[in-house]
Amino acid sequence: MYGNYGNQGNYPGNYQNPAPTMYQDYQPRKKRRAGRRIITTLVVLVALLVGLDFAAKAFAENEAAIQIQKQGFPKKPSVVIAGFPFLTQVATRHFQQITISSGNIPEGPITISKLSVVASNVHLNSSFNGGTAGPLNGTIWISLGAIGNALSDAGPLTSFLGGGKQALKITAIGNNEIKGSLNLAGGLVFESATWKVENGGANKIILHLVSSSGLASGLLGAAENISLPLPSLPVGLQLTGGLNSSSNGITAHVFARSLTFGS
Repeated sequence: MYGNYGNQGNYPGNYQNPAPTMYQDYQPRKKRRAGRRIITTLVVLVALLVGLDFAAKAFAENEAAIQIQKQGFPKKPSVVIAGFPFLTQVATRHFQQITISSGNIPEGPITISKLSVVASNVHLNSSFNGGTAGPLNGTIWISLGAIGNALSDAGPLTSFLGGGKQALKITAIGNNEIKGSLNLAGGLVFESATWKVENGGANKIILHLVSSSGLASGLLGAAENISLPLPSLPVGLQLTGGLNSSSNGITAHVFARSLTFGS
């Protein structure tokens, strides 16, 4: 009898940890579902904000390109605004940097094949229709074909034989020299000149003659120092530093202290 009672003493322990009821199991599941709904809502909200940010950025880049085109670009350039999120920059009207790119820009006797400039510290006015930026640093690239066209127009090589643009071949030698060659009459007539590419200051490229072959002495003077002016680079850019030549063309660094655009 006492033994049975002792066994019965275990029952209270069983009642302290009863099997979970349906109601008790429902509460954690309800909380988990509510948590998932909150997370889903947050993800959707973040996605909408990011989409809004990118849409606003695309609109601003297009508007900036329209305003910057008025600073000397023959066509609307490409503008990329750096930094994320964009809308926080709009709120302060201050952007760390924008990149301006364009190509096929006529410059005197030269056509600039590509231009890429990074403008720092861009500030918009309170009306968001203009502002200032600066400094601006970038590069221009002039293809060898464009150099050949300019030399043909200038006439130091082609005029004395009437070879025309198609007969003049321009190649790069080293990192700051180019060579112009005329090969006519099936190779019976061959003339060439090698120039060092230099920054002539006041936004002009100087081709300084360093050697020639077959060039008549009366024509050496015309080919000795050829000036290729870049009279109106966009956004007030100026040539700075040395120039380099490669198989792709001539590259040069450009700089402007500041830029004012818009109203």
